[in-house]
Amino acid sequence: MIWWTLQQLKSKNPEARCQAAERLAREQDSKAWEALVGALNDEAAEVRKAVALALGEFKEDRSVAALVPALRDDDPGVREAAVTSLRQVGSRAAVDPLVRALKDETGAVRFQAAKALEAFHWEPENDGQRALRMVALGEIEKATMFGSEAVEPLMKVLEDGAYYQRQAAVEALSQIADTRIVNVLLTALKDKEVSVRTAAVEALRKIGDQRAVPPLILALKDQHKPVRSMAAEALGPLGDPRAVEPLVKALGDRNWEVREAAVLALGHYRDARAVDPIVALLSDPDREVREAAARVLEQIGDPRAIGPLILTLKDAEDTVRQAAGRALTALDPNWESSDAARAVVPQLRAALKDKEYWVRQSAASVLAKIGELRPTESDTAMLAQPIYYRRQAAIELLVNTLGDFDRELRMAAAEALGRLGQQVGLHPLAQALRDDDVGVRTAAAQALELLHGKPTSETNVVLRGGHLSQ
Repeated sequence: MIWWTLQQLKSKNPEARCQAAERLAREQDSKAWEALVGALNDEAAEVRKAVALALGEFKEDRSVAALVPALRDDDPGVREAAVTSLRQVGSRAAVDPLVRALKDETGAVRFQAAKALEAFHWEPENDGQRALRMVALGEIEKATMFGSEAVEPLMKVLEDGAYYQRQAAVEALSQIADTRIVNVLLTALKDKEVSVRTAAVEALRKIGDQRAVPPLILALKDQHKPVRSMAAEALGPLGDPRAVEPLVKALGDRNWEVREAAVLALGHYRDARAVDPIVALLSDPDREVREAAARVLEQIGDPRAIGPLILTLKDAEDTVRQAAGRALTALDPNWESSDAARAVVPQLRAALKDKEYWVRQSAASVLAKIGELRPTESDTAMLAQPIYYRRQAAIELLVNTLGDFDRELRMAAAEALGRLGQQVGLHPLAQALRDDDVGVRTAAAQALELLHGKPTSETNVVLRGGHLSQ
């Protein structure tokens, strides 16, 4: 029967040869072992793999010598099978070949070699071997304790590891002081996975090497925003003038985080070319971007920013107003009496009619500071007082509540507007006379009589139980 199996090992069909190798492994015969060793040179990789696995069933020292050449096979599957069989054979003669396999080009082979060595209770002789073992087992972060010895093993992970392993390798490399690191990280900037590219940019930022400038400029155009924002952040501390114009272009990025990072990066350069584009961002829809723009304009110190910063004092967000105020004080302690302040008075006056009450209050406060809102102006003097805006905010809230779905809230809002005695409540209360609920209509009619100081034809109709036409 073994004769027929030996003949099948020479079949033209690779699948038949694989099956023959599996059967010969069960024979435990000297002729079978010799035939399998010869078949390790088969032209088909799947057959060589099956043969390597079959030789593992022969737990003899001579199998080690036969399998060692398979550790250099062109096919990683064959090499992995050889490692598996060397472990299965269990001979200490396999230790040295397995240690060499820790440097294999394929992660799966390295991992199996490390696990096989564990089975032999092998202990590394030096830091280089310790780093190889840790990286092979996936303990990437721990490998950094061995410094430069871990660089080459980590570089192999970047070539063939899973995306999360490549990311971990980049992060680990950034912690090692070695001249090879920058070039490795520059290569990682081209990785197909966004998390790896982001980690590479962050690592380059930490290292701060000027060689990274051109690749980081290219990364400002990456299709993923984490890479773009991190690249902008990294270019700031590098201080290379080549980055100014690309960073200015990044101020127009569609993502607010990238715009913010580009603004903050330009703060490191203090370049006059960036002033006008950053001033434009004082009107950005995102609060963080506006705040960053104000802070960076303070850093640059260009007086052209004074007028726009004064207008920013009417921003709806308190943190933005505070940043603008600090910037103005730094640019000109007497900005209130500057020509720039007088030039923006018309825009500040226009803001007194803004729908946002904080904008109106802030505009009035700024006008008062620059002497353009005088107490003799009875219609506008109160605008500089915070109490005015709290009252206005309350009235706006009550007016909005007249449209609430809850009839009890609508009734309460109508009653409160009547008691406040503000003429601004007349129109919304008149509309509430046509509310679907009789209780709301009644409350609105009574409120209107309080505001007018007398009944009207419409309130009389409502209070007598009638209905107004829609």
